[in-house]
Amino acid sequence: MSVADLVGRVQPLLPAPVDELQVAALLESQGVTDQAAVEQYGAADVFALAQEVFQRLPRTPVPAPETSLPRRSWHDAAHGLLYLMPSAVYPAVFAVLGGPVMARGMVLATAVGWVWGAGTSWVAHQLLGLGAAGSADRAQRVMSGIGVTAVLAGAVALLPWGGGLPLVLFAVAQAAVQAAYGILLFHREQPLLLAAMLPAGLAGLVHLASGYDDAFAPVVLLFGGVSVLFALALAWRATRGTRDADGVRPPTRSALARGALPNAAYAAACAAFLLYTDARYVLGAVDLAVAAAPLVLGMGVVEWRANRVFEQADDLIRGDLRPAQFQRAVWRVLLRELTTCLVALGAFALLLLLVLRWAGALTLHGALLIDGHVLLGGAFFLGFVLIRTGGPARPLAIASGVLLACVAVAETAADAWGPHGHVPVFLVGSAVLPVLMLGALRGSVGQVRHHL
Repeated sequence: MSVADLVGRVQPLLPAPVDELQVAALLESQGVTDQAAVEQYGAADVFALAQEVFQRLPRTPVPAPETSLPRRSWHDAAHGLLYLMPSAVYPAVFAVLGGPVMARGMVLATAVGWVWGAGTSWVAHQLLGLGAAGSADRAQRVMSGIGVTAVLAGAVALLPWGGGLPLVLFAVAQAAVQAAYGILLFHREQPLLLAAMLPAGLAGLVHLASGYDDAFAPVVLLFGGVSVLFALALAWRATRGTRDADGVRPPTRSALARGALPNAAYAAACAAFLLYTDARYVLGAVDLAVAAAPLVLGMGVVEWRANRVFEQADDLIRGDLRPAQFQRAVWRVLLRELTTCLVALGAFALLLLLVLRWAGALTLHGALLIDGHVLLGGAFFLGFVLIRTGGPARPLAIASGVLLACVAVAETAADAWGPHGHVPVFLVGSAVLPVLMLGALRGSVGQVRHHL
């Protein structure tokens, strides 16, 4: 590929760069290294290549976006509660489908929804950042529909193993509500999302109060279906009526697909790491089955504090700091926000541990699995930051490497450690992930160009 070809590749993604630093950041996020700059393009390094690309890019001014991304607030910490609300319906699904069938549908919908949602979110944020709000909304509608259709096809493929139409309905409903969550949270419509999920949440609480009486299960499922339809209607409404800013030319579909693919691959590695262990315990003892609850409940905090890293870095850039001072200051911000995440997740975990201990349902392996999810939340926080400061290649490599190592160890040795042999493997892997990501961030988070 020539420099001219590279310019054609960069222009749709960055139609109006401020300087060569923005171009360099984009090239690095696309996997262009110093070695590639030398060997493929004859430049001294990525920055020299970025300067040449910047000079060749057309200087057509683009109007400022009509929609800007607001700063995050503490309200985002409540996302975890929203993420947890659909699980109120799961006991009723369990009563109708049975455990093994429900587990298959849950793993299918969660895996596809997680991976496809990551790609959809990346595309929507890229388009919104370019001022193409209408295109972002259209992309969300189309991509969400494709994701739900993929889950439908997967559920149909699982029918030979049992479940019938209820399995298909459950998997599709879960995928649909995940898509609606992505759209409504993208538009910061948390109150509407809460209103949509209230029927399912309240019905689940009534089911709990009844001692999970199977006679209430059909009613709970009915209210769950109402929540799904309500959420979908609100998501559809949120994506209507917007348009692109005048003069904005959105990137081509192929360019967006190339950009979204690495992010989706990283999401797939994270989903595989989590589900490889959790899927085998979802029907086990109660402390093992609910071990992921603190992570789910704390994901709002994780997302909020990850965004706060960049908001504080932006404030530091506006200050009178030398590059070395900026690097040290951002590193302190990162460690402080990581600590905040771990403390919040640890508090949720402690509450769960106390409840399980009071109920006489806590075991050593359950406590270890809960602790592993707390550490994994720290890894997810660092992964969010690492993607934004160096692209998805490094977090993808780290997550994939740890996943493969854990699977290799678990498949060869876990059975010899008893029925819960996968738990210590998960715990060690969850501890290794944040350590490796901190090492990767050491060389990137303090670079000013990643915060422009």
